[in-house]
Amino acid sequence: MQESVLKNAGFVTRFVAANDRLQERLSATISGNNIPLVRLLTFGRGMGGGGRMKQHQPATDVAAIRRAYGQFLSKGRVPRGAVPDFIERSWQRSAAFGVAYDRIREIGRADETDLRIVVSQHGNLINLATPVMENLHHQLTGSGSVVLLCSGEGFILHSMGDPDFLPKAQHIALKPGVSWAEDQKGTNAIGTAVIERQPIVVYAGHHYIRTNHFLACSAAPVLDPFGDVAGVLDITCDYRYHQRHTLALVQMSVRVIERQMFQHRFSSDVVFNVHPEQSYLGSPFDVQVAFSPDGEFLAATPATCGYLGLRTGEFHGRFEALFDAHFEQILDKLRSGSPSTIQARLQHSGVPVFLQLAHPAVPSQVIPSAAIEPSSQEKKLSAEPARQALTLEALGASDPALLVTIDKARRTLGRDIPILIEGETGTGKEWFARAIHNSGPRAAHEFVALNCAAIPEALMAAELLGFEDGEITGTKRKGAPGKIQRANGGTLFLDEIGEMPLALQARLLNVLQDRTVTPLGGVPVAVDIAVVCATHHSLADLVRAGEFREDLYYRLNGLTLQLPPLRHRKDIIELAKALDAKESGAARRIEISEEVLQIFVHHPWPGNVRQMHWVIRTAIAMVEDGEVVERQHLPEDFLAQMEQGTAPSAAYVATTDSLEKIELHAIQETIRHNHGNISAAARQLGVSRTTLYRKLKQTGLLPS
Repeated sequence: MQESVLKNAGFVTRFVAANDRLQERLSATISGNNIPLVRLLTFGRGMGGGGRMKQHQPATDVAAIRRAYGQFLSKGRVPRGAVPDFIERSWQRSAAFGVAYDRIREIGRADETDLRIVVSQHGNLINLATPVMENLHHQLTGSGSVVLLCSGEGFILHSMGDPDFLPKAQHIALKPGVSWAEDQKGTNAIGTAVIERQPIVVYAGHHYIRTNHFLACSAAPVLDPFGDVAGVLDITCDYRYHQRHTLALVQMSVRVIERQMFQHRFSSDVVFNVHPEQSYLGSPFDVQVAFSPDGEFLAATPATCGYLGLRTGEFHGRFEALFDAHFEQILDKLRSGSPSTIQARLQHSGVPVFLQLAHPAVPSQVIPSAAIEPSSQEKKLSAEPARQALTLEALGASDPALLVTIDKARRTLGRDIPILIEGETGTGKEWFARAIHNSGPRAAHEFVALNCAAIPEALMAAELLGFEDGEITGTKRKGAPGKIQRANGGTLFLDEIGEMPLALQARLLNVLQDRTVTPLGGVPVAVDIAVVCATHHSLADLVRAGEFREDLYYRLNGLTLQLPPLRHRKDIIELAKALDAKESGAARRIEISEEVLQIFVHHPWPGNVRQMHWVIRTAIAMVEDGEVVERQHLPEDFLAQMEQGTAPSAAYVATTDSLEKIELHAIQETIRHNHGNISAAARQLGVSRTTLYRKLKQTGLLPS
């Protein structure tokens, strides 16, 4: 999903230009074809889900706007045409709301608890929109602009600002936690776009509150798959530096976000890209239509569905009621990969359109295994029987060091002893924790896992502690239990515990001491949980560095278990054969040559068991039935890692330094690829910003 977001965000980059004639002259390269911008801007969004995209570019005569503003304040109306109709409507609403036009003091931002809850509710929107915002921010660097993502109620969730403009923006509360709804801030692009449901520019004196007259704001609502306003994307700057193309840039960025939201919502269904011109397929400007696996219509992208003659929420029926083709036949042809697009006609108009699968079929042999690193609900469900069957006995290890670790874990079962598992990334810490859970008296209850390095700090408190129902500033919220409550009676597994923020460490310590959890905005709830933690750091070192609470460390460290890295295990050949049998299956029974087994024995394995799993899976995909996995079937980067060592003994014994070099190289390349953006690099590497900053300090790339 992240790669798809970044790919679509790239479409937006191509529309950037710094002249006022952009609307007439600029073309965008989409899917390898040149598509005039004016055609893109006239295709799609409209009230009710279709038609021509409405744009409201402001008249930029500041003096004329000021005269109209003064007339409205004194007479309650303005001469026809003095300001856009939507501005006059908004001024009327602002006055009715009782907003003080001469207000100097801004309404304060929400407290940290409310902010965390709001952010947690919109986690999916934030994750999908952040790469697009970063792309916008990169393009606007030096323009004195702030990029804002807001909730559907106008509550700022995330912001990225130009350093030169940020002090002003902070002064007028352009920061997370502040509501820019019309009933609080009067006429402004964010709140007014929510009510008008269209892209708009609020320029200088169009703002109802006088202190905001130095701003120019371009905003567009983000529609969810069913046509409701899920959020707002906004670019704000000093009106003197406003560019006419900014609104188009916002609109196209919103299209990218809406497209990702649609694909995410219907990831388990059949989604077609549809457009009368084949060159538009796969761009942010085609129509995406979702059907159930048996061909029942589910939804179409609200911003563009009007082009198919659909209106949001008004069409119901099967595939055949929309197209003059049979669902199963079209699906079979497209899934075969040849052809990749098919032409059909719309039933109601006879207009020919092209169809393309938005989620192409993936060959079964390259689908990631849930047994290693589950990433979707479907994988989790398919892997559940195997997870429940996983016990300490079923691990089947023959490595002496690992057998000792298993025996230690077995002796703690049912004794309420917290366990800390330490080991390098990819050694199987989560699966070992699952085996402990399934082997003990809590096996009938839930095993709940939380990766502390994979969740933004703003979301982690709500994810771990949960939150209660009720009204909060800027939004309506529905309560949800946290991971701790879900684990009641069972086991809570906290992976990468070393990445947990210090403030949340204190909350976790209270839970372990009092055996109660207090959801955000709620009251204490009693819980009975076993706790297993894991880290690839040395927690003791983090304690000495002041990055982990000492009291929490001793609460979690009842027993420390060390999982050996794969390069140190004595059962590499047995493990490789077991993974080979699992991956090839009974039908193929692919064998591994002795040469390859010896390569496995002497390889440094920086990715440990996880890496071995993928190497074997890839090699099997390269082998025909009846063949043996040989050296030429192994991935080239895997063999390159082997060749970096001077001898097997060097790779086997002195690997720490080489692993650090590999890690450092990966960090440097990722940061370079993201143009120095630490947040984006951390997401791509799958670690938190805290971890990445620590690595940079340790390696001397970032001053302490």
